[in-house]
Amino acid sequence: MRVRFTPKWQILRVTWPTWWQEGRQSETTLPRPARAVWAYAAVCGMDALLTGLVFLLDFHYDRVNIAMLYLIPVVVASAVYGLWPGVFAACLGLLSFDFFFVPPIFSYAVSDLRFLVSFAVFLVVAITTAGLASSMRRRAEEANQRARIAQTLFRMSRALTAAVDETRVVETALEQVRALLHTHAYIALKRASGVDLRALPGDDADPVIDQQILDWVLRHGDLASFGSKSHGQAALLYVPIRAQDEVYGAFIVGEPGQFRLATRGEIVDILRAMANLVAIALSRIASEERARIADIAAESERIRTAILNSISHELRTPITTMLGAAEALLDPGASLDPADRRELVLTLRNSALRMNRLVTNLIGMARIEGGMLVLNKRPTDLADVVRSALREVAELTADHPVNVQAPHPCPIAEVDETLLQQAVVNLLSNAAKYSPPGAPIDVTLASRGTEAVIEVRDYGMGISDDEVDRVFDKFYRSQRVGKIPGTGLGLAIVRAVVEAHSGHIEVERMHPGTAFRIRLAARPAPEEAENR
Repeated sequence: MRVRFTPKWQILRVTWPTWWQEGRQSETTLPRPARAVWAYAAVCGMDALLTGLVFLLDFHYDRVNIAMLYLIPVVVASAVYGLWPGVFAACLGLLSFDFFFVPPIFSYAVSDLRFLVSFAVFLVVAITTAGLASSMRRRAEEANQRARIAQTLFRMSRALTAAVDETRVVETALEQVRALLHTHAYIALKRASGVDLRALPGDDADPVIDQQILDWVLRHGDLASFGSKSHGQAALLYVPIRAQDEVYGAFIVGEPGQFRLATRGEIVDILRAMANLVAIALSRIASEERARIADIAAESERIRTAILNSISHELRTPITTMLGAAEALLDPGASLDPADRRELVLTLRNSALRMNRLVTNLIGMARIEGGMLVLNKRPTDLADVVRSALREVAELTADHPVNVQAPHPCPIAEVDETLLQQAVVNLLSNAAKYSPPGAPIDVTLASRGTEAVIEVRDYGMGISDDEVDRVFDKFYRSQRVGKIPGTGLGLAIVRAVVEAHSGHIEVERMHPGTAFRIRLAARPAPEEAENR
């Protein structure tokens, strides 16, 4: 392993600016009077230190160089504290130079009038240097401020772009304003019922906001602040959040009596830029919401059309059959033997059962969609559920041999027997409808560990790979089913019923046909069932 040693001069180069920046940051947090006292005290300290060093080193006879040395505190004070501390350093340096180094020493009397010209030149040069250094300092601070503002706006734009809802947009904007301006900030969002005022934790829950000014800003989409053309006595800064011709709300920034925000044009421009970013984000979210609502409306219309088409077709067919059979039975001139009458009665019965299954599925889906699916669970022998379901679909499976395999004892699960029976009926109906006449249907009951499994397998047309994940969707029907009647609700109801029982349903493509498996939590079999 190689160890890299950092030279001492690099340590100084890295750590000194960090120390200097921390000192400057701690200094800028002081109140303005305290900062002024600190600046002038620092100037006095630098002047005293320089005077002491020069005086103790006995540089009395090199007065030109001594005068030049007094320009150092001027440059430092101007660069660090500003123009007026630099001018103070120049004046103080002139007084110190005269008192300690110009004969007669320790007196402000001047023995040679030529020194007065030197004093004037020194003062002009010092004040000019102070002005230049202060100007450089001011420009550096402005550049740093612009860079900080640009970084804040960049971070804010990225965060607002990633925001997915209105709440996150508001929180992001308020956090950035608080971090940049170190003051209270609120956002008033325009609502149909009034104004929704938002704030970050820590800000006053009930700030002093002039409702009349806020209403004017939201109505006209213009700024209001102290000194503005309208509402020039406003205690806070009100910046509208608007995009194009729509006003979404307003920034409310500042504290009562704090007029520095309203009187500094760059702060107003920053808040306008932030308000524009927020308005763009809110406009984007509103557009996405409108698009989502439009998609929901289109999907609802599509589903409504599908429901009407399916129901009208599914109801019209058995109703037509029932009407024809009823008219034949009521026709006094028709000569029907007992076999024909029985056939017509069976036709009426089967059509009525078909309508009953359709209505049951529609009512079941309505209960599921409305959140009204209430389970009446009790321990149930799953063999009884399968037997009841087979009796209900006897007319559909008349042309299909049904093979039932069940262990002894049969698995028991805590279920709602009626709902689970409806789910099994739907699986058996699908198996019969999508299988050719004579194709068998296998029903298997099994216990696998802590699970009870009901499997219904047909030997029909099967499903394709891309349909495996869609067969349980509402109103979905394969393009290959042709004119086979159906609404596309049966498997959706099966999945909803199974999931309501905390179970799981899965589909497997077979060769040929399809297998559907319902997995439920099994209960231990009673002892009397084991001894039968």
